[in-house]
Amino acid sequence: MPNPDLLRVTVEPREDGRLIRAIGEVDLSTAAALRRELAAARLEADTVLLDLSHVTFIDSTGLHLLLEASHRSAVTDWSFFVVRPSEAVRRLIELSGAADLLRVVDPTGERILG
Repeated sequence: MPNPDLLRVTVEPREDGRLIRAIGEVDLSTAAALRRELAAARLEADTVLLDLSHVTFIDSTGLHLLLEASHRSAVTDWSFFVVRPSEAVRRLIELSGAADLLRVVDPTGERILG
């Protein structure tokens, strides 16, 4: 059963999109909540910035969610960026070899992985 205390997701409208912040753990039990917010934002916004600076744990389910969003961004006119990944997120991206498949940027827009 999903534990809502493990992950908190906030959404802030921006001029041309949305800033989505994930706080806590992104894993099999919590990824659906983040996936729903990304899907809703994709339908309503041109650009989605996913702030992962407060993610304390991420597993392969979370990585798959990031790769899925990145792929959708690549094949549509939807813009998706991962911003300020936490150390846990960076480590998983680097260990999995997924850095070249994701657009990971710092708040100034500079690419930091890949």
